[in-house]
Amino acid sequence: MLHGLDHVNISTGDMRQTLAFFEEMLGLRAEAAPQQDPALNSWLYDSTGNDLVHVNLREHPAQDGPINHIAFSCSGYDDMRQRLTQAGLAITELDNRKTMGVRQIFLRGPEGARIELHFRGD
Repeated sequence: MLHGLDHVNISTGDMRQTLAFFEEMLGLRAEAAPQQDPALNSWLYDSTGNDLVHVNLREHPAQDGPINHIAFSCSGYDDMRQRLTQAGLAITELDNRKTMGVRQIFLRGPEGARIELHFRGD
């Protein structure tokens, strides 16, 4: 079951400029993503400590658009996994409970958008 938006991931060709915009214009606080090189991956937090925007250095200069993926907060990991696989959708799973307290399922929507499903404590 989906509960809300977890974060948006933005790909950028200029990490410094992107982080500065979100910090200076929108008041978010930038920090290195957990266990990541801050020159390649940073997260932007709101005043309550929620990581709303994840920013990664664009892998390929010709990559289309700035939105890398959208992530939803979810519960019911096993039920969701079963629903997606029974529908014949290709999924990738990551178990990051030890490092980030989350299990993840990645898939693509019918138009090709990358979707990440976050299951905290599930």
